[in-house]
Amino acid sequence: MKIQARWKQAIIIGSKTSWRAMQIALLITVLLPLMLPTISFAENVVSLRGAKLEIGGELELEMVDSERDGRAQTDSVGGDIGGTNNAFPRMSIDKIVITPRVRLSSDILFKADIQFGPDKKVKLDEAWVKISDLPFNSWVTFGQEDPFIHVSRKTESYPILGHAFWQDEDLGVFTGGTQGSIYWRFSVTNGRRLADRRASEDNVFPVITDDDDNGENNGNKQIGIGLGLNHTFKTDHRIDLLPFWYTSDLSTQDVAYLNKITNYRGGSDNNQRRYGVNLNYILGGFSFFAQYMGASDGGLDRDGWYVQPAFKQKLGMSRLKSIEFLIRYEQYNVDLAAAPSDSRTWDRQTTTFAVFSEIVSGFKVKTEYYINDEDTGAADVANNEFLMQLEIKF
Repeated sequence: MKIQARWKQAIIIGSKTSWRAMQIALLITVLLPLMLPTISFAENVVSLRGAKLEIGGELELEMVDSERDGRAQTDSVGGDIGGTNNAFPRMSIDKIVITPRVRLSSDILFKADIQFGPDKKVKLDEAWVKISDLPFNSWVTFGQEDPFIHVSRKTESYPILGHAFWQDEDLGVFTGGTQGSIYWRFSVTNGRRLADRRASEDNVFPVITDDDDNGENNGNKQIGIGLGLNHTFKTDHRIDLLPFWYTSDLSTQDVAYLNKITNYRGGSDNNQRRYGVNLNYILGGFSFFAQYMGASDGGLDRDGWYVQPAFKQKLGMSRLKSIEFLIRYEQYNVDLAAAPSDSRTWDRQTTTFAVFSEIVSGFKVKTEYYINDEDTGAADVANNEFLMQLEIKF
């Protein structure tokens, strides 16, 4: 009897499963002929109703070895970052990025960068729609993306100016155009708020940064203007020069942040300014990049600069396509008396040595060493760092 009952139950379940399978098969049979005219596949591209979808991505695996601070501190100095000085070599997944790109037409492109971090958080880095082929050889972008002064830094580590001013995205309208060798950039954005950010791989000794808090609901929008020259002398020989200027007003949140910085004496000035110039020169395998930036936030002035020569040699080997050598020297200055207890008041100098080994297309090994020097107003801190990273892009 039990056997018969089990067989009856199996028949009932099998009948239900068969019926569901028939339903799915029928659905596919009906829908597939309708979808086939609108879906096509090509290498790395899926076309859906006339739009082309491409999926890219990036994976960064790294090993970091930080020099231990001789003061044996357990927290960062100043600000709200509560990191720990980690003197032990460690490996980590720095980030995983998924990048969908949808070309709706020949002149309309949608792109997003979705980042998965080691803290198990998901962050939307970029999301924008770009309309090209507008009058006067111009374009316009709506959404969240990098400021137009953002540069390809080559190294895993950002320059100090990158940490302070242009690492994060902003939300707004970006536009630009080109006439011959002359090009222009213009943006109106929410503006970013002042906050703390680490200036190294270790989460200690923060600097003041323009943070990507794009939810501002005040009227202090930021306007950016740039007018540049991009001239090609011949193949693999060109120069790009971009002076730029940004203006905004400090929010009440920004003023409150500034008033917490040691030795800051605020006044009635609520203006916020960013200005500077980018220079990029390329001659064959040699490249030279330099940037100068100045900033004023109410009664606080900062400035900095860096130079970055590099040389890339193509090898053409099956497991080593090219190798590139880079040196970067930079300075960052804060117009405040240095307070040993507040790293946001420190002047800084960093020298970076880097070697990039391109194994195959999309697979690179980065080896970098940072010599960090801070004017703390007291004893020096020991925080030089070594990094090796495997970078995979597709």
